[in-house]
Amino acid sequence: NFITLNNYAFKWVLRKDGKEIQSGNFEVALSPESSKEVKLNLPSIGKDGEYVLQIFAYTRNDEPLIPAGHEAAREEFGGRTNDYFTRMKSPEGNLEIKTSEFAVEFSSGPIAGRFDLRRGELTSYTKDGKPVLETFPSLYFWRAPIDNDFGSNMQELLGVWRTAHINRKVVSVKPEPVSEGYLIEVNGMLTDVEVPYTLRYTILKNGSIKVEARIDKGSRQLPELPRFGMRLQLPKTLENITYYGRGPWENYSDRNTASFLGEYQQKLSDQFVANYIRPQENAYRTDNRWVQFTNAQGVGVQFRGVQPICFSALPYTAEDLDPGLTKKSQHPSDLNERDFISVHIDLNQRGVGGDNSWGAQPHEQYRLKDKVYSYAYVIEPVK
Repeated sequence: NFITLNNYAFKWVLRKDGKEIQSGNFEVALSPESSKEVKLNLPSIGKDGEYVLQIFAYTRNDEPLIPAGHEAAREEFGGRTNDYFTRMKSPEGNLEIKTSEFAVEFSSGPIAGRFDLRRGELTSYTKDGKPVLETFPSLYFWRAPIDNDFGSNMQELLGVWRTAHINRKVVSVKPEPVSEGYLIEVNGMLTDVEVPYTLRYTILKNGSIKVEARIDKGSRQLPELPRFGMRLQLPKTLENITYYGRGPWENYSDRNTASFLGEYQQKLSDQFVANYIRPQENAYRTDNRWVQFTNAQGVGVQFRGVQPICFSALPYTAEDLDPGLTKKSQHPSDLNERDFISVHIDLNQRGVGGDNSWGAQPHEQYRLKDKVYSYAYVIEPVK
């Protein structure tokens, strides 16, 4: 027997830039194989934010195996992604720059930093004299294989990217003032795969740093990327995670439509998915506008995408979760937590699903097979 929509209670939620601004309930009286138009009493929606409408259906009564109040369906509408990012403005501030043959030092109010021109790296970034980051962002392309990856032999076929980030050679470093602040462009080579990369660090006027990363595989016949992004380490005291993106649970490019856009507040301890039978890639969040990490006093750091970004944050590194070329008899309980947070800030990583787990690849639209990849995000101290 068909169950009519009279058996369900419906709720709508309207969000603006991730925050709930209004919600309501509605009823639908409808027989099977029928349809009707339902008008919701929504407030006027302007062009001053990114609006999404979320619809939920809940069972009204207890049914066999299904309790009353069970969420039976959900859908999300809207979300003008381009509008959100085009509304971003370059910040103002009193940026001071001191240059020498080997370094660029900068400050803006309580924020200060140093860039080593010989190494092509940021070596200091502080607010009120205290470090903002434990280590600085560096390119990273690998993910710890999941069960589906082992089924398609990803750990070997894409293995060249496992260590491609290690042997980097800086070719040139060019510092120059720009309208946004001060730009330092680093051109280099990933020597193991012979792929050139470019990192552009723009010190913005308020002391925040826009990081742009680009690689170009050119004519090199290389396998697809497992991921394209950067990783860094944060103090473990920054255990409070707030983000505007898809959630609240982990989600990936081919597994994220049930994860709705919103502003979520979580703990570091909420991230690791411990019920996987063995350690593997997990805890990812996609389509983020920004994510921030703070301590008990609200002090920390924010990463804001110039386009949608993905992130994960765990007390384990990707290497900790990677068993190598074969599955090992390991379980999450075998892992030892690090004394820092390993954070990935990515453009994306390949999808996690194949149509089977014994050879099928993720669908083409969820594989990173382009020759050129680039993205950008802004690092800014919080409070």
